[in-house]
Amino acid sequence: MKKLMGTFLALMMVLSFGFMGTASADENEVVALKSQVSELTKKLAKLEKKLGSVEKAANAKAAPVVAPAAAPMPDNKGIDMGGFIDVQWNNNFRQPAGVTGTNSLRIFDTDDGSFTVNAAEIWFGKEAKEAGEAGFRIDVLMGEDADVVNGDGSSDTSKIDLQQAYVEYIAPLGFFEGSSILPDSVKITAGRFVTLAGLEVIESPDNWNISRSIAFGFGIPFVHTGVRTNFGLFDDYFDVYLGVNNGWDNTVDTNAEKTLEFAFGYEPFENVSLFHAFYLGEEQAANSGTRFLWTNVLTYDITEKLSIMADFDFGRQGNMITPALTGSGDGNTANWYEYALYARYQFTDKFAMAARTELFVDGSAYRTATVSGDVINSDHTWAQTFTAEYKLTDNLITRAELRLDKSNDDRIQGGSSSQTTVGAQVLYVV
Repeated sequence: MKKLMGTFLALMMVLSFGFMGTASADENEVVALKSQVSELTKKLAKLEKKLGSVEKAANAKAAPVVAPAAAPMPDNKGIDMGGFIDVQWNNNFRQPAGVTGTNSLRIFDTDDGSFTVNAAEIWFGKEAKEAGEAGFRIDVLMGEDADVVNGDGSSDTSKIDLQQAYVEYIAPLGFFEGSSILPDSVKITAGRFVTLAGLEVIESPDNWNISRSIAFGFGIPFVHTGVRTNFGLFDDYFDVYLGVNNGWDNTVDTNAEKTLEFAFGYEPFENVSLFHAFYLGEEQAANSGTRFLWTNVLTYDITEKLSIMADFDFGRQGNMITPALTGSGDGNTANWYEYALYARYQFTDKFAMAARTELFVDGSAYRTATVSGDVINSDHTWAQTFTAEYKLTDNLITRAELRLDKSNDDRIQGGSSSQTTVGAQVLYVV
């Protein structure tokens, strides 16, 4: 660049002297001077072009290498989260005699005339979806409901329960690949998980009514701890479950035997689904009586607005232990069963109404007995429930409920054969 500047200055000097001497130069000298200027201009242009190419090449060699931007990390590593809060008020118009603040034959909404935080649940996990993938899930339940479904089976009233905690893995079954009957993979779940039995669930937002059915509280388990497998058969027409666990609501088994579970679901018609579950095992710690449970669930979406459900449960306990007969079993067999029919109509996007009719029959009062002597009775309880639901927002749900209970045994409801309750509920769903 210094040579270029020197050449340029020389050219300027030549031009200056040329113009200064124009008055005394003759015409030939002027022509000669112009010719020299033209030659110098061409040489200057060539030199400038050459120097530009050299500088461009030098800059290209000296340019720093820029590393590619790192790929963004996935949010939460694919972990999903959710939960809900359930706040309720309940009032019993016929308070059971001799009992303060308690609704009979209830399991969650037991507190009469009180505001309660029934549940505050948070869950997080990552679901395994494809063969070779692993996942997990953890559900933590707090509030009044936590004491009811306590899988530890303890008398601790801390009102915090580890409702679910399991790991899962989808194992490929390459030797069945291409089969239209057998599965090409199986999901294996190990830990604590909710039961397959029955229609209703622990999570309030997933039920149609505020209160749970009698069978949900007295006829079926809540959670199990063990190993469960899930796979499809006949091109996934049947959704099948097989497992073994510690029994009904037990973290640690109370005896040397395990409980077997088997369930399958299918859709025989459009908008119609059926699900059947079976449990078989020893559930009484002090004897070897076998307990059997069979539950059947039907759901049918008749229209976009109208849906119905039906639930039939049957249970049997051998060599039963009753409140009147403590210690060893009496050698007798107790049976219990329930029929329940549900209907729900979605009037608008925000407003819906639901109804439930149920009959719970407890042979020998094995499941609902609260006083000695009930073993000779077969208790029948009929209940009718009406629930209205309105969504204030997509997350905030309000409900109101009227329920009527009627029994053939006064003792089963604290000295009264019937009770009428009303309730209100507010749910926030995350």
